Amino acid sequence: MSDQPVILPVAGPAELRLATTSGRVTITAEERADVLIESGAPSRERIDADATGRITLRSARGGSANLEIRCPAGTDVAVGTVSGTVELHGPLGEVRITTVSGSIAVEGAEALDARSISGSIEVDRCAGRCRLQTKSGRATIGSAGDTAVSTVSGRVRLDRGTGKIRVQSASGSVELGTQGKGDVAVQTLSGSVRVEVPPEVRPSARLRSLSGRPRCDCELGNDCEIAVQSLSGRIEVVCA
Repeated sequence: MSDQPVILPVAGPAELRLATTSGRVTITAEERADVLIESGAPSRERIDADATGRITLRSARGGSANLEIRCPAGTDVAVGTVSGTVELHGPLGEVRITTVSGSIAVEGAEALDARSISGSIEVDRCAGRCRLQTKSGRATIGSAGDTAVSTVSGRVRLDRGTGKIRVQSASGSVELGTQGKGDVAVQTLSGSVRVEVPPEVRPSARLRSLSGRPRCDCELGNDCEIAVQSLSGRIEVVCA
């Protein structure tokens, strides 16, 4: 790893692929025509760049240096790490992130697929498809299109969903805000579930709980379907 900046010119749309072990990865998308590795750059033989704009960085085995990169807005990004934190800032294209225990934070993406075993996942904005998978870390989303979240014990929160929403959870609480433009399906064992819909939306509701009495405060209709199944958790569908 090097502390000397490395500049990689790109022609047209860029694609950035990173593989690291335990260091923090920070990527900032902005208006620029190159990729700047500000710190933590691997040796030149571990950097592959071709004429299509695809850049691949592979850290040395056992490396734990922090990696800081600036890239053009709209860049597609793929990151694989074991325990390093991943932070993505600015407007990115299609994003794929896989980590074992590192936390993930994404400011903006056109599409997102993020997976972690025990790290938390936080997303501010995802314009299109948003898929999150974690076992014990929480998953928090500001706004997203079609959304699919899978977790075992982590809490799930989506403030504003503009498409279909699918959530599978064992014991973590689930809080969803939907605009009513797509169906909502939630399956959980013991976690509580709360779904908020706009007052003008009239959903059909299929709510099932073995130990609690589901509550739906909305006027029912056919604008979208909300289906929630729980063994022992509280279920609420409210207009807000």
